[in-house]
Amino acid sequence: MPDAADNASAAEDASTDDEDTPKVELSSVIMRNEAIVFTDLDDSIVMMDVDEGHYYELDPVAARIWMLLEEASSAGKICETLANEYEVDAQTCQHDTLEFLQKGLEQRIFELQAAS
Repeated sequence: MPDAADNASAAEDASTDDEDTPKVELSSVIMRNEAIVFTDLDDSIVMMDVDEGHYYELDPVAARIWMLLEEASSAGKICETLANEYEVDAQTCQHDTLEFLQKGLEQRIFELQAAS
């Protein structure tokens, strides 16, 4: 499985305040930022944050994560699905996926669902 942290590339440098961003854990429930518009392009996804004016391109693995988040899901469930689909060991999958989700959270691509 490719390094998921490198799967989203910002065309612009999205400024974020990492200190204020909560840490993504396997139990974290992640959802898409509704301000993001996207379209499929071959086996990738091109997206834009209309509020911030940033755009991104997701490679196939990152695009799969985006599609898995059509409905809010735990990071652990996403990792389990990816490990099965891409035949990667669970530890590598968890590391790469959590890193990607954390970066996406910092760049406002994803949001954490509030605890109920």
